[in-house]
Amino acid sequence: MPVIPHTPWEYRNIPIPPGIRDKVIEVLKNKINAGAYEPCQSSYRGKWFCVLKKNGAIQIVHDLQPLNRVSIRDAGLLPILDDFVEPFAGRTCYTVFDLFWGFD
Repeated sequence: MPVIPHTPWEYRNIPIPPGIRDKVIEVLKNKINAGAYEPCQSSYRGKWFCVLKKNGAIQIVHDLQPLNRVSIRDAGLLPILDDFVEPFAGRTCYTVFDLFWGFD
């Protein structure tokens, strides 16, 4: 992802309330075991916090605002239309209108 020059950030997390601490640890262990989270030695550390879902489950929310501030928007090139259309050359293309009027 292209970014502007910046210095790495290390933000502190919002404290976890003691009442849900065990549930949060369980959710984190499940994510690690599932392969969604893995150990990292990055120079970046973003904030994250937990919210309760309607069904009472814990949802971990990552605050990506610092990343959004340094990322370059729309940095990619638009796809080349010829590269997309070329494989369809000489093929028949049906539309919904063809089906509607064809069976009328």
